[in-house]
Amino acid sequence: MEIKNKADYDRIFLDRFGDISHNTLRNIKENRIRIDLGEDLEDESRVKQALKRSNSILDSFFKGKGIWLQIILWDDEGLKALKDAGLNPDMADKRFEWNRGNCNVICLYYKQYSFQKVLPLALSVINYEMAFTPSANITCYFVDFEEPAIVNIYDDRGCDIYSPNREFVDVINARFSCWLNQ
Repeated sequence: MEIKNKADYDRIFLDRFGDISHNTLRNIKENRIRIDLGEDLEDESRVKQALKRSNSILDSFFKGKGIWLQIILWDDEGLKALKDAGLNPDMADKRFEWNRGNCNVICLYYKQYSFQKVLPLALSVINYEMAFTPSANITCYFVDFEEPAIVNIYDDRGCDIYSPNREFVDVINARFSCWLNQ
């Protein structure tokens, strides 16, 4: 599967996931699970727990594999905020950018996933609603086209995981059952 441009990305996204929202997974009723990240903790303890759980989840999906990042920048400061947090989009193996309505979208591909590469994204999303820095007003889909699966860390409270493969969702559900948002 070779993705050379936005048209390839869109075609494969539609083929693997169907006609789902590119902005949020919360409206999907089947094959989506919601995981608690921060739970009842506060301030820095909440951020640390959310990052630790995000690391575990993302490692379970992407360790030893490539990763696609679909990043929606909801304001003009988003890319600068991500760069300030330590993300260097120029280090990605592939990069596409386009406008969607009133926001910009950056799509990055890394041949080899590591949490260090995606840490600025996870931290920026987790920190945003808590008004901590670094933070950015973004939505990020962490995408695996091979499985297929999407992880969307939506804020310090949690993340959504979606796959059209029910058996895969059941495995993830069992693996992270103690963190499920019921």
